[in-house]
Amino acid sequence: MSTRLQGFGVVVTPSEPYRIERVDDAPETTLRVNGEIVDVLASDGAEITRADRRATEWTIETDELACAWPHGLALVSDPDGRSPFLLVGANDAMVWIDGPIARERAWPIETLADEGQTIRAIADTREGRDARIDLDYVEEGELWWQRRYVLGWGDGDEKVIVISAQARAADEDVVCAAIDRIEATIARRERAS
Repeated sequence: MSTRLQGFGVVVTPSEPYRIERVDDAPETTLRVNGEIVDVLASDGAEITRADRRATEWTIETDELACAWPHGLALVSDPDGRSPFLLVGANDAMVWIDGPIARERAWPIETLADEGQTIRAIADTREGRDARIDLDYVEEGELWWQRRYVLGWGDGDEKVIVISAQARAADEDVVCAAIDRIEATIARRERAS
């Protein structure tokens, strides 16, 4: 599955494995791509093409979906190939997407809590079609937090996607804002025939 980063009149289509990061104190169009700092507006590299849209923010796109690229997290390829991409942050923080999958694999949402995780909160949205769960757990003596969204995906109720985020409790605020931004902007992309 191809992942692209679109915005500011360009499309960045990295080859796997990839890691794309914003550069502190630089314009939004200056990115670190696989360790190399690139001004994507001035680059004529093979991974960068011009786009018709002149969006003033970055959007992550795959064949299935599109969503905002939240600040504070690097966009990386998933070495396991389970998620179309990963968003990783400081101290092993991570956001990932599973699906689309059959609704019964993630519903009711309480079934997503693993052994050793404590449910902090559950919220239903869109008349019970979507839900969110917050979990607390301890990993190697340190408190961690996890948030998961289950969102109806497609025309019927049979498919969902699961957006997950986890972070050490100290990094929860940044990662919480990131997953909430993804949930608020995620949209299904229509496949070209």
